[in-house]
Formats: sequence, C-alpha cells, structure tokens
Amino acid sequence: MTDAETRLAAFWVETGAPPRDLVFELGVQQAIARRRVLIDVAGLAAGVLVVGAFVLAFGRDALAGAGVPVSSFDAVGPVLAAVAAIGAAMVWFGRAPADEA
Repeated sequence: MTDAETRLAAFWVETGAPPRDLVFELGVQQAIARRRVLIDVAGLAAGVLVVGAFVLAFGRDALAGAGVPVSSFDAVGPVLAAVAAIGAAMVWFGRAPADEA
C-alpha cells in the first residue's frame, strides 16, 4: 500500500461508526414503548366507551328510579357505539405483530 492509501485507511478507521449506536437503539425502544402505550390507552378508552354506551342504553331506568333527572339519550347511544367500534378497530389493527411481542 502506498502512503496515501495507508493514511486513507487510517482515516476510515477513525471515522467508522461505533459497533453499537446507543442513541439509535434508545430512540427505537422509545418509539416502540410509545406505540404500546397508545395501543393500551386506545383499548382502555374503547372499553370505557362500551361500558358508557351500556350504561346509557340500559341504565336510564335505574337512574330515573333513583331520582336523578334524565333527559333522552336516544341520539347518544349510536354515536357511542360507533366510537367504541372505531376504538376496537384501532386496537385490533394497531396491535404488535406476533414476532415483536
């Protein structure tokens, strides 16, 4: 090898990437953790909406018997059901692949 090639080889060794890039690894792990938290929150929100729709659909008579003034919830039920279905779809399609878990 010539002197120029030796200097160039030394330069490439000095500027080479580290065998492990911890900043990149932590960034990927943070993105995975954020995705899992969002999936868990979406599942919890969908469950709360389903329970809320159930309460509004079947709990109206129980609330009226308890002396709580109740207005008509007929328009709210289908909306809550649609939001719950969308939340369930978000959880289903946003779940981690089998090889990631």
